[in-house]
Amino acid sequence: MAEHDPHYYGHRQRLRERVLKNPQETESYELLELLLGYVHKRGDTKPLAKALINRFGSVWGVLNAHPTELETISGFGESSKIFFILLRELVARYFMEPIKEKKSVTLDDIAMLARCVMDGLCHEEIWVALLDNNNRLLSFDKVHTGNMDSAFCSPKMIAELAITKKATALVLIHNHPGGIIKASWADRETTMHIQKVMNLMGIRLLDHLIIADGKVISLANNHLLEENTILFDDNEKSIL
Repeated sequence: MAEHDPHYYGHRQRLRERVLKNPQETESYELLELLLGYVHKRGDTKPLAKALINRFGSVWGVLNAHPTELETISGFGESSKIFFILLRELVARYFMEPIKEKKSVTLDDIAMLARCVMDGLCHEEIWVALLDNNNRLLSFDKVHTGNMDSAFCSPKMIAELAITKKATALVLIHNHPGGIIKASWADRETTMHIQKVMNLMGIRLLDHLIIADGKVISLANNHLLEENTILFDDNEKSIL
């Protein structure tokens, strides 16, 4: 370190050495501090890292925070926002890609995919996991983007997508940005309508998952779907 270099230069190097030696013993804010150092190369990133942990509670909370929430933290600018979007997407793909390669997926696998994509969103989205008769995942697709408290779901659009992908079964997924981990009356009515349409098309609606506040609920597990459409074994239906 040169004589007139800022104090944090030496601190950052010592922190890197600690992480290389034993990353598990590093505090969460210190990991964020080092990561932010790749964005803010000429600034002290410790205050920003601590502010993020204090505001969102954990690394999980920081990564799941929406960019508009992150931008409320002093010192969190455009470069940091882009960096965290990239980081979150890399983490999501780390978990998603092995699941997509499986010959047969479970409901837990689909729930994990959904959480990777939908945790932290500030608007509702509707996705479908399309499967064949052996529960092989054919595709995982977004079918609609809504607003804060609703999203329109077209049974015709879903059926056309399933037919295009040659799917025989599907799992419907949507999120509740407000954190309410409960199926609303509208959720139940929509699910029953979609299920009837899918049955007419010879496509089985296996489940409808709702993602909220880091948790997942299954309408099938709560007996809100016709029992005979469920293909997953009981030991495969636990939800994260």
